[in-house]
Amino acid sequence: MMPAEDSAFAVEVRRFLRDQWPVPPFLPPRQAAVDRWFAALCRRGWSVPAWPQAHGGTGWSLEQRFIWERALALAQAPAMDPVGVGLVGPLVQAHGSAALAALYLDDIRAARSRWAAGLSGLSMDEAGLRAQPNGARHRLHGTLTGIVGLGRATHALCLAAMDGGCSGLFAVALEVAGVGRVDAQTLAFAGAPADLLSPPGSGLDALDAALCGEQAPLAVTAGAEAQLARLKADLPAIADGGGGSLDGDAGFRRRLAHLEVRLASLQALEARCLADRSAGQGRPGAPGAKASLLALGSADLELTLGRLRIDAAGYYALPQPDAVLTDNEGPIGPGYASPPVEGMLTPLWALDAHRRRLTARLMG
Repeated sequence: MMPAEDSAFAVEVRRFLRDQWPVPPFLPPRQAAVDRWFAALCRRGWSVPAWPQAHGGTGWSLEQRFIWERALALAQAPAMDPVGVGLVGPLVQAHGSAALAALYLDDIRAARSRWAAGLSGLSMDEAGLRAQPNGARHRLHGTLTGIVGLGRATHALCLAAMDGGCSGLFAVALEVAGVGRVDAQTLAFAGAPADLLSPPGSGLDALDAALCGEQAPLAVTAGAEAQLARLKADLPAIADGGGGSLDGDAGFRRRLAHLEVRLASLQALEARCLADRSAGQGRPGAPGAKASLLALGSADLELTLGRLRIDAAGYYALPQPDAVLTDNEGPIGPGYASPPVEGMLTPLWALDAHRRRLTARLMG
């Protein structure tokens, strides 16, 4: 059974969103509004709800966390640094020293840092990113491409090759000597100091555990639900190019109905996954086949929905949202087109982790 959305906690969450995030959904917010929202989360103590209370978490139940995550997704409110909160925090808590916790956790919780993720590939040759021991720290050398969220980032979480053909996860500040920004998704490292956040040689296993652990998101379908409802409501206003609207296009409505069926099936699976976790089934870091199927199915739904929104948006569809443009001039085109491919940019490393776990589970 899904958590009751008319509970006292759900009412409190909706009131908080109404008061602190009054930005209409599907309109790119100005950065000042996002900063005020993050400040409100920090003041309320809700910036890292899934973290242990010893590190600033809320102590909410799984059902309360689900209500919170779902409400945020439906309101299209910005998430607090998904990489810092969802990956770096759990990695430091599981494997880091007290010194690393003091160095990174407070800044993540208080929104003073912003993290990019350089986890899209791992190369053991000279062209990839390599880590060499240097006392208590490491030095990074090489080039890393396909970095997600580099634009406003102060730090990066990087997957790098280590001696012996193994891997490690490293935290690096982007303003230190030895880090150069090549383009919007590429960094070049020349001896940059970095901290190891995973057990030596176990970077991929530690990444999988963080993605699938106790702090992993619970309400994974709500974002697609919100996008689908908005697109469906806007159909009468979307021109079909032939003098009519997409509301009268049988083919487009059929594609939309197919996505609604897929969403309903994923929401049923989501409810079963939440029930399993509430009952204490499974082990932390090992979500089982249902949770992996839910993650993969939701990502595929977002991808298909993104394509549908691009078809509806026509020439208003941009490959990536331009934060500078929208913050200066506001969005161009209808709300359903801004941004049409946000859900299609799901990092491939997250999907690969779930695929690996699902394959291992099914093969016994």
